[in-house]
Order: sequence, then structure tokens, then C-alpha cells
Amino acid sequence: MGLMAALFLLTSCTDFIADVDHQKDWKTEEYGNILLHYRPEGFSSSPSPSAQEAKRIVQNQNVYYRGIQDSIRRSFHDKVLVYLYNQDEADALIGTDGGGHAIPKFNCYYYTYIANRKKLVDQYQVEDPVIGAHELAHVITHRLLGYPGTKMMSEGYAVWLDGIYGGYRIADIVRSYRHQQPEKILTPNQLLTETNRKESVYYPNAGVFLRFLVNAYGVESINMLFSRPSENLKDEFHYVTNTTWEEMSARYNSYIEAL
Repeated sequence: MGLMAALFLLTSCTDFIADVDHQKDWKTEEYGNILLHYRPEGFSSSPSPSAQEAKRIVQNQNVYYRGIQDSIRRSFHDKVLVYLYNQDEADALIGTDGGGHAIPKFNCYYYTYIANRKKLVDQYQVEDPVIGAHELAHVITHRLLGYPGTKMMSEGYAVWLDGIYGGYRIADIVRSYRHQQPEKILTPNQLLTETNRKESVYYPNAGVFLRFLVNAYGVESINMLFSRPSENLKDEFHYVTNTTWEEMSARYNSYIEAL
């Protein structure tokens, strides 16, 4: 199956709170700054992670935990709780059977365990991750940088720090859009204002845009914009980068053409 045909919608947002009984029907695995809750074998009709897989999940999440801090140049030390639901229960309990939800104020996120995943090696050199860095990035960025003022910043950071959407590298997705469906390439203005775009379009564009901003203007400058509301963001961008939004947009267009 080609990239364009294989992209699917993942529901991934923040501040969704499920009705979780924290004492019932969970096994746990803890390592470093990650405490994973997962379903025991035979819990439901869908597969549960094995004990060996649970160990690999927490080890990989610790890799992301350190990598996210390095990328945004901020320090974080809190333990993060992960609740991993079997696929056949996830939609009813957390609202998606193909992704997750972060609750940054509780240092927590929910996720769906998918047994059959696309094989890949991500930007952290993690092979075939069960859970990527996206939801953990939401937790850490929201806690360290403040409540995001725009969807562009919230999802842009999370997708940039994960580097993957729907099993594909975000740069590959945007390149594919550029060649095959150029109407799906979003400008900075569209990312700021057209936040109701399909997730499969909005998320990869936002991640590539944030990667560009960080590389072009430095992560410390872009961190300062994380919590700024949309109505102030263009002026704030000019203030912290000494570059107008229009100048940046033209530079980003050239970046996409050369991607």
C-alpha cells in the first residue's frame, strides 16, 4: 500500500480525561521516568502487550523523554504515567482506537495498543516503536513551555518531536503532498487559522513547519511563542526573531520547494 493510500486518521489531543479505574485490571512496568499500565494477557478479544514488549515500551519512552528535553533545551524530571488500552476497548474508553490523548497537567497519557504496526526506524533510532513520542511530547512541552496558545504550536511541537505520522516520516508525507496533491501543502497562515483541516493533512504540515522554525530561528526563540495566542503570534514572532511573518512565510515556501 502506498503512502497516500495508507495514511489514516489518528485522534490525538490534550486534556481528554477518561473514566479510569486506576486499581483494576492493569499490569505495570516501570523504568526511569515512565510508569506503564497495560492489560494482562487474555483481558479482551484484542491482543495485550507481552511482558517483554512492556519492558521495551518503557525503555523506548525513556529514550524519547531524554530526546525531547534535548530538542527543546529544557529540563524535566517528573514521572509520566501511561495507560495502554487494548484496541477493541480503546474507542469506547478513550475516544480513539488508533492513537491517544495526553493530560499534561496530570503527567499522563492514554494510548491504544496496536499489535500489527508498520515497520520503521524513527528519528531516535528506535525500531518499530509500539508508542511514539507524540503524546509524551505533549506532556513535556505543556509542562515546561506553558499551555499552548494555538493548535499550530501544540501539535506542531508534538509532531516535530515525534517525526512520524501514520507510520511515515512527516517530511516524506509533505513531499508526497507537494508532488501529488499540492493543495494539501499548508502555508503558515493556514496552519495558524485553518485548524479544522483533516488531521492527516494538518499534523504533518504542522510538524514540518515547526522543524523549519526551530532550524531557522533557534528553539529558544520558538519556545517563547508556544503559549502566545493566535491574534498576537505574528507580532510576537517579529519581536523574537527580528523577521516579519511575511518574510518567514516566503522563506518557508522555499524550504518546502527544496524539501
